[in-house]
Amino acid sequence: MMKDAPRPGKGINFMSKAKDLAYCPVLWEDEHRMDMAEQEKLVKLACAGNAGAFRTLLDIHYATVFRMAFHLCGHREDAEDITQMACLKIAQNIGSFRQDSKFTTWIYTIVLNTFRDWADLRANNKKGHVALDIVADILPGSANPEQDMHTKEMMKKIHDLPAPEREALIVVFAEGLSHKEAAAVLGCAESTVSWRIHEARKKLGGL
Repeated sequence: MMKDAPRPGKGINFMSKAKDLAYCPVLWEDEHRMDMAEQEKLVKLACAGNAGAFRTLLDIHYATVFRMAFHLCGHREDAEDITQMACLKIAQNIGSFRQDSKFTTWIYTIVLNTFRDWADLRANNKKGHVALDIVADILPGSANPEQDMHTKEMMKKIHDLPAPEREALIVVFAEGLSHKEAAAVLGCAESTVSWRIHEARKKLGGL
């Protein structure tokens, strides 16, 4: 684990930051912009144990972590919990990041695995299906009630898909990854990603 890695109550207030992001539109923008060369320097410093560089990196990518967690679970409070757990895993494992791959791909993989662990725990505790309040709690209402209803129904259908298809759909469409990048995050072949999305789109009526 990185020396002086951020923890809740030390350096970064995970929960407060997540609550702020939750009231923004679904497609949040990262709070900070920085060119790739500067980010690569930060990654190298963070991997070497520089806590300040790590905090800056986490601040840059925090919106991405929360957004993906939210897309996966569909519930703001659950997304806050998943984000907190994912950030701790990132802090604990930053020293093992292989710098020959994309840092964002590594982050997406950690968030996805954290969500899977969380979902397994929920299932084992028999807490039922993940609650979905994505439209009522997050999306601003539009002037078209019929469009709002369609969006709500589509989101419910997406979250009712089999996990592999739902994850592929979210990583590609919600997060904007290519099929090749999605394959690296999901741990499968690129052709498998394409097939899962094809199956998901059929079930959703073409999306």
